[in-house]
Amino acid sequence: MRKTITGTGGMLLIQTLKDAGVEYLFTNPGSAETGIFAALAETEDPRLVVAKHEGLVAAMADGYHRLSGKVGVAIAHVMGGSYQLAGQLFNAQIAGSSLLVVAGDWMSELQDYRGLAPFPGLSQAESMRPLMKEARCAYQIGADPAAITVATTRALREATTYPTGPVYLSISAALLNQEGLEAQIGEEAAYRIEGVAPARAESVDTIARRLGAATCPVLIFGDDVSRQGAQAEAIALAELLEAPVFAGRQIFPNFPLRHSLFCGGYPVSAEFKKVTGLTPDLIFLVGCQGVHGPVAEPRVMQIGPNPLLMGRHYPLDVAVQCELRGTLKALAEALPRVNPAGAAAWKRQREKVRAYAASLISKEEDLVREHEHDATVHPAVLEAHLADILPRDTAMVQESSTARAALLPLGHGGMWWTRSGGGSLGFGVGAAIGAKIAAGRERPVMLHLGDGALTYSAAGFWTMARYNTAVLTVVSNNDTYQIVRHNWARQMPDTKMVREGKYPGLQLSGPSTDYVALARAQGVDGEHVTTLKELEPALRRGVEKTTKENRPYLVDVKVQQEGVGADSGWTEAWQM
Repeated sequence: MRKTITGTGGMLLIQTLKDAGVEYLFTNPGSAETGIFAALAETEDPRLVVAKHEGLVAAMADGYHRLSGKVGVAIAHVMGGSYQLAGQLFNAQIAGSSLLVVAGDWMSELQDYRGLAPFPGLSQAESMRPLMKEARCAYQIGADPAAITVATTRALREATTYPTGPVYLSISAALLNQEGLEAQIGEEAAYRIEGVAPARAESVDTIARRLGAATCPVLIFGDDVSRQGAQAEAIALAELLEAPVFAGRQIFPNFPLRHSLFCGGYPVSAEFKKVTGLTPDLIFLVGCQGVHGPVAEPRVMQIGPNPLLMGRHYPLDVAVQCELRGTLKALAEALPRVNPAGAAAWKRQREKVRAYAASLISKEEDLVREHEHDATVHPAVLEAHLADILPRDTAMVQESSTARAALLPLGHGGMWWTRSGGGSLGFGVGAAIGAKIAAGRERPVMLHLGDGALTYSAAGFWTMARYNTAVLTVVSNNDTYQIVRHNWARQMPDTKMVREGKYPGLQLSGPSTDYVALARAQGVDGEHVTTLKELEPALRRGVEKTTKENRPYLVDVKVQQEGVGADSGWTEAWQM
């Protein structure tokens, strides 16, 4: 069934989004989108969520999408405003987040130049293409009102169809404002294409035989395991094989970090081989984009709904594009059938895998005990307190490459968790706001980020306060870009910079930023933690404020620096 809708171009767009089930629009308003906001003034539906910077807008839409599974829709501005989205659209592109970005476009056939618009001869949509899904999905609507409904529904469909990712749609500002337009739209259309089916029985049996014959198969479960709700099936497969599970780069906890078969990050360490006596001879990649860097295992199998990066820089022995939940369930049924004596042999062969996994937890717990009486909070001690105090159903957004997580109950049956994916700073505050809107009032949302990351997005506290998104923000404040220092020292260890502890540009003190004052200036209360004895009461107050009183709250924790150069306080000694 189709229906005819009439009104301005902005009304056609808003009605199309409403019919697609869009509930929230994330935005920083601009003048080229007058027709959109005039239409919203008529209906007040979808709800508008405003931020003071476009980077926050994209991160909010992304965080909302990741927790809700729905498309995050951002209303951006012309070229100058759209470019402000870049860092967070890069994160969304790498993560494969389903976003729709709509912007007005001051397009001109005369190619005259107008402020914030593309330089004459350039297309706004074309300029955004490198940051979109497959570096491709950016479209432009100039004069035909029928194209508004068609292109919008197509953009929603493209964003949600594998390989998923952000889609950009620029619409002529004049068309958005023009009255008396008419277009058709499908009634009650979901705008989604049914995905691929589980793997064929022949493929399942092939995979089962190869897994069964391997001495030590390595399993890596990627983000599509979480997206397709296949975490329980992933756990069942690992436990059936008694196989070690490693993590690649991921934005979701696709396998529980505290599970007794979780063996840390890939690549497989020399310590794993030493403790277990096993040499991995097969890697099975499930629902992940691939492995970053070289693959050491001689045989590689990969399955998942997204074929985009399968085997991009490594050979594949078996590759199957398929739905994961049904495939993993079929695989668990096929393994004992095609390997009748397998289960007992696998358990006997890999009896030390669980011991190795347990040793990783023990090392982290030992580190906590080593520093539990330090005056200044050690990151491992902060991690242990968060594991003890946060409610089990917490949704956590993390934006710190050096924050510790081994003791946190992340994954199936525990906390939901996400991080940026692309590493472009400024993700955390906006993503946490979007996640809280998706989670609703009852489910706790916690943001854990470093002071360096917070500096990029602290204007988001205003949005937290305006919409009362009760996020508990915990800042690991070490007054430095620690991950950059670690990377520099690893890449160039024999330099004066490392020998003398002179790391240019990395110290964030002198002056230090008062993040509590910064939050309070925008309507979010908080407190400082400078000693260990202050930590537990402050975290408990934060949980109380956000869960019982339903107010956002910030806890700024002074933490120790770790690793090479931790004792360096050097900075450039000059001033104007």
